[in-house]
Amino acid sequence: MLQKSFLHKNAPKCEKGTRLTEENGNAVSPIAAILIIVATFFFTLFAGGIVLSMFGYGASIIGGEILLTLLPLAYMVQRRVNIPKYVKIDASSKSIILGIVLGVCALFANVVVTTSLVLILGESEAIQQTNKLIVDMSSSMEGLAAVIISLSLAGICEEFVFRGFLQNAINSRYSFKTALIVSSLAFAFFHFDPEAVYMISAFAMGLLLGYIYHHWRSYTVAAVTHASLNLIALALTLLIP
Repeated sequence: MLQKSFLHKNAPKCEKGTRLTEENGNAVSPIAAILIIVATFFFTLFAGGIVLSMFGYGASIIGGEILLTLLPLAYMVQRRVNIPKYVKIDASSKSIILGIVLGVCALFANVVVTTSLVLILGESEAIQQTNKLIVDMSSSMEGLAAVIISLSLAGICEEFVFRGFLQNAINSRYSFKTALIVSSLAFAFFHFDPEAVYMISAFAMGLLLGYIYHHWRSYTVAAVTHASLNLIALALTLLIP
């Protein structure tokens, strides 16, 4: 995790929420970003319900991830934000490989956190039902394809929304710690679980993914880390009864 900064020594420091105008341009205000995330929550509930009723669960888990990005993406397009530059998209093979390696590490961290939470709070019925549904869907090739696509999109879409959009916007005005906590709380809330196990685990993973995004200054690294974590977890769930 320790790595020297790629920034030149003479480059302006990015602390206490300051950002280079050329890089981020303060194109997304923190208040606007938070309001859009709140609107996105209700929008995905409503639109996701329609997709579920019309096309079934397989389409809804894929469509839900895509729906998540629509309002933030529309806002950034309307503001004429240079999206690849703003969210720090880096398509290099080095970033992809790094993301896969970090995904393995993140999986171990997630297992430790989730296991500890289960010991303290008990089993989460929501997690058990979700895992059972995933296993049942994966029994067919069509269902397995839908699950794989959905889990891959989760890394792509959720990192775009919670790190590239929300965390970036808050960090343009406030400290990294503030941006990290707020974006992780939002990430956890979107993974609501009545028993709180899934939410707390998601908050912990949000902190880790937010740190990865900030430290390597790369959406690609964070997105690949998230997607790799999901896909490896899926493989283990299917291979280990």
